[in-house]
Amino acid sequence: MVENYKLNPNLTKTAAVAEWLQQRIAWQIYLPNQRVPSVRKLAKLMGISSFTVVQAYEQLVATNVLVAKPSSGYYVNVQATLAQPNSDKKVGTKYPVIDTRWLVQQVFSDIPHHRSPGVGTLPRDWVRNDKMEWAIRQVTQQADSFIYDYGEVQGYLPLRQQLVQQLNVLGMQTYADNVITTAGISQAITMIVQLLTEVGDTVVVDGPGWFWLSSCLQQQGLNVVAVERDHQGPNIEQMQKLFETYHPKLYLTNSVLHNPTSYNLHPARAHQVLNLIHKYDAYIFEDDLYAAFVPDSQVLRYASLDQFERVFYATGFSKSMASGWRVGLLVCPDNFIDEVLRIKTLSNMNTPEFGERVIHHLWTHGEYRRQIKKVHQHLYDAHERMRKALPKIGLAYPEHTQAGIFVWVDTQQDTSQLALDAYSDGWLVAPGQLFHPDASASTYLRLNVSTTSDAFLAWLGKYLDN
Repeated sequence: MVENYKLNPNLTKTAAVAEWLQQRIAWQIYLPNQRVPSVRKLAKLMGISSFTVVQAYEQLVATNVLVAKPSSGYYVNVQATLAQPNSDKKVGTKYPVIDTRWLVQQVFSDIPHHRSPGVGTLPRDWVRNDKMEWAIRQVTQQADSFIYDYGEVQGYLPLRQQLVQQLNVLGMQTYADNVITTAGISQAITMIVQLLTEVGDTVVVDGPGWFWLSSCLQQQGLNVVAVERDHQGPNIEQMQKLFETYHPKLYLTNSVLHNPTSYNLHPARAHQVLNLIHKYDAYIFEDDLYAAFVPDSQVLRYASLDQFERVFYATGFSKSMASGWRVGLLVCPDNFIDEVLRIKTLSNMNTPEFGERVIHHLWTHGEYRRQIKKVHQHLYDAHERMRKALPKIGLAYPEHTQAGIFVWVDTQQDTSQLALDAYSDGWLVAPGQLFHPDASASTYLRLNVSTTSDAFLAWLGKYLDN
């Protein structure tokens, strides 16, 4: 790959030069004790003033990334890398590895939403609730009655009761005693994995599927295998073979507005999957994080068919209300509730009741329902825009895509390289390889319809043409 001297347009020129050089140190283009480009040379290559480069270099000296040597230039500090490569070994790669850690780091960086078609959240203006401060004040006024105690390990009871009412509307019958609050869906996943599996066990995920999930499971020492997912659900023939071969204990999935495809689940496929689950004595973890974005209450879930016999069901508010609260809700089968509570108690005692009370205030207030209806319209309009815009740059809008946050687009080109080139031009995208546990090469991109701008589509069209 030819060196790219473009700067990040979202930063000041000085900060962008510093970022550019730090990236290349991290990628091992410049090694410890190696001289970096001279001030004049880099200024000429980048088309900026020497003064800007000097400022950037001096900032990096102050942060121990570079060392300034009088009459010689600037050199990479040995301490700038975690470990100095062996002198008798060649550097294997000079560019970053596109993996889950890379994407998560970029998601939590300062790249703005309008430059981030690969991000997993909606714009703040879409989810901002005018009653948020009101709800916080209401809970603050009550804080003296609960803030000094540990609270209920199972979670704030009115919030659990509200979920039970909501699930009843969706055709799922349960009780507040079977509901546990969690620190987001991620904690619910780790608790159920700890409950049902041991190191070396096999679990099944969707392919494509949520990138964080596969990496989390692999980090816990599990063998993660993927079943192909289409607009009706998992490929049942392949799933049958996986169960025959590996006897997995757990299948983890989004059944509604699946990440990254925004597909739903077909009733016939759901019945077939549940038959396999019963036959092989396995369980389903159903992640329903995107439930709020489904205007039709008749959309099918595994839990509505199974009624929590072999389904653990989790939902949350990080996408629809506020990511910072990290409030999730987990529904467990009767025979597991005590053991899951034990795991929660031994891991983090309980979850903060303050946030749970705020979420309850917002959820039961009419403003939240009005806000979500607006989000439904925003998503519908965004999908219609994508439906028209993608063919103009030679790409197909996938049939059967529902009005969720994402669209799963086949670019017909390797998207890992595309992701690096996009990042060099100041864009954050999510390449398809991240959504498979084996990180196999992919030509797909997950695009967030709410943050994929006309400017990015123009960039993408030009990139694919070239």
